[in-house]
Amino acid sequence: MSGIELDNSADIGTRYDADIRCMVDIAPYPALIHHNGTIKYANNLAKSLLKEEGTDLTGQNLFDYIYADDIQAVLDAAQKYNNSDDSNILHVRVIDTAGTVLKVQGKSISIQYGGQLCRYIHVYNFDRAEQALGQMHEKEEILTKILEILPDSLLVTDSTNRKILYSNKSMVRNLGYEAEDFTDEYVFIESKIHPEDLHKIVAFREELTAATGDGTFRSVEYRVRDKTGNWRWMMSRSISTTGVKLGSGNVNYSIVQDITARKEKEQELLRNQTFQQKVNHTSPVLISIFDLEKMSSIYQSKDMAEWFRYTPDTFPARSFDVIHPDYQQDAMDSIRQAAQLADGHVQTTVYPAVQGDGHIKFLLTRTAVFQRDDAGRATQVLMVHSDITDLKEIESRLDRSEETRKAILHTIPDMVVITDMDGEIFDFYPNELFRDVLSSFNFIGKKIAQLLTPENTKAVLDAVAGVLRDNRLHTIDLAHSGRETTYYMELRISPFIDDKVVIVARDIAEQKEHQDKIDHYNKELFAKNQELERYITSNSELEKFAYIASHDLREPLRSLTGFAQLLQKRNEGKLTRESEEFIENIINGAHRMNTLVSGLLEYSRITSAGKPFANVQIPDLIRKVKSDLKISIEENKAEVILFDLPNLYCDELQMRQLFQNLISNAIKFRSEASPIVKISAEQQERHWLFKVEDNGIGLDPRYKEQVFQIFTRLHSQDKYQGSGIGLSVCKKIIERHGGRIWLESTPGHGATIFFTVAV
Repeated sequence: MSGIELDNSADIGTRYDADIRCMVDIAPYPALIHHNGTIKYANNLAKSLLKEEGTDLTGQNLFDYIYADDIQAVLDAAQKYNNSDDSNILHVRVIDTAGTVLKVQGKSISIQYGGQLCRYIHVYNFDRAEQALGQMHEKEEILTKILEILPDSLLVTDSTNRKILYSNKSMVRNLGYEAEDFTDEYVFIESKIHPEDLHKIVAFREELTAATGDGTFRSVEYRVRDKTGNWRWMMSRSISTTGVKLGSGNVNYSIVQDITARKEKEQELLRNQTFQQKVNHTSPVLISIFDLEKMSSIYQSKDMAEWFRYTPDTFPARSFDVIHPDYQQDAMDSIRQAAQLADGHVQTTVYPAVQGDGHIKFLLTRTAVFQRDDAGRATQVLMVHSDITDLKEIESRLDRSEETRKAILHTIPDMVVITDMDGEIFDFYPNELFRDVLSSFNFIGKKIAQLLTPENTKAVLDAVAGVLRDNRLHTIDLAHSGRETTYYMELRISPFIDDKVVIVARDIAEQKEHQDKIDHYNKELFAKNQELERYITSNSELEKFAYIASHDLREPLRSLTGFAQLLQKRNEGKLTRESEEFIENIINGAHRMNTLVSGLLEYSRITSAGKPFANVQIPDLIRKVKSDLKISIEENKAEVILFDLPNLYCDELQMRQLFQNLISNAIKFRSEASPIVKISAEQQERHWLFKVEDNGIGLDPRYKEQVFQIFTRLHSQDKYQGSGIGLSVCKKIIERHGGRIWLESTPGHGATIFFTVAV
């Protein structure tokens, strides 16, 4: 075009420039005109590509939008082609105003515009094309897998040559056979048909051959012997195509189902269904066979009119005419080009189609040669059409999603970095601490070493290597020294894509300060625990321990609990999950320690704070205990059964505590059945023998002595809460009353507590 001579008339030049602008405006791709890098004119698609909608790009520098590493390649191409009529194709990266790097193909040619020799460029966005193609491959792979795992057998056979062209092997698998059981699947299946059903198979094949091309299905039911020697009923539904040949002979498409268990129940349903309906309900694609001489479809796997939202009366005479008129010639040319494909090669095209309701459906079509004549020329092609209209909507949503993602990243208090094993930064979003001094764009393409010290860089890259090796989340803490302060950061590193990772860095300076305080209180608690251990090692020191426990030990426990709860409340939502767990563990530990201290006080007071003995009616005492435990008894639907019980000369309060502990234990260690507690007594020579039986979980006899020792627990705190002091308190009460206590149990069959009290 550089050889076109411009008319001296200004009007002609103006009209010529206007025509050029119209050509740019109607281009289906982003297109623009530039002179030595200065943009002279650009269409709306080019503005949209660069995120410059509503902006006049005239006068802008084209190189401002080209990735820095690719600018030299563009300059070299401009030097080479600016003064020639040759077109040029160049693959480069461009950067839109949002900072997104796009891979594109630019095709350019010289033209006259505005009285100057300029270059006209149209741009193809590879990112979106690759994404759409990837989704199409995924759908095709899913369809292939579906065919392979179908419980029904799918067969494509050459009936003339008695040869199977395709089989998903479901039939032989369902019959229990393996591939090594046969060499020719066609002959093997025939050899297993019941002799009485062979005539039906012969008649069925003749009927199918006679009906070739009429578009109807034929079915036959017959018996086949499986590998165990049993006869199984099969139903084959088949259709014979017209003029569709692979090698030679008519091609039959068949589905074989095992109807042994449901032959009578589903017979009517199978007669009313057709193979075509099954394919329509399961296949996400339209399969058609296109005759290159007739230039029309001779077979399609589902009703094309319905697929394109036409009625049979309004569907175009040629199915080809559903393609948008602007692209029909391109589609015709593509089919002719497909005829030149070698066997095993596939051509992929995307064209818009006009549906019956006027909406546009975008079709991705994969085409391969299906049949050749004796000279090897393609006569028919197989076409698989996928509806990718939703991808257009997805592209629009992705654009909106990208804006949403950026808004979210700019509001969270974390720094986000995408990098690889070498530490190259592919994406970067500073957190609120650094947002005013760091720019995302300035760090993309650089190294992490430019942000961190060598020591911290090594720690991060080691963690990145571990994440990629283990394919799981890693967390590390860093102390980064700034000019005025030291920043404490928690880095959570997670696998991303293409051997990359996402690093989320959070400022944990405040949490670290809180953790230091918690550590201080933990040290104080540890010191108190050591003091506690010294006092409880000797029974002679129990009175002194009781005083310390009630004053010196409880006070720091209350302080620790109060501070931790206050810390938890003031920093709700700010702490890391790990820090929140630390605080919760401190609070729970303090509560358990307080429970333990209360139990120890109770244990120590059995002797020191006992009441004088008096005559006590045990049935009345237990009724008071049941009243105290009313809520627990009702919630667990427990039943406490009393037999003849005596009057005792005892400490009423301690005896009440004894039965309360024993009944509570029976309810706590219950089985799935509702708890039943039986209390009985038998008078012997010098004492009463009491028996408390339950139907709970029981315990291993190995531990029947251990359970009466102080602090003994056979179960975790999470499953059964308690201090482990209850039975040791019972033992001390019985010993004060001149008796002894013991336990008998079998796991899963409840437990029985025996104790004696002097008469």
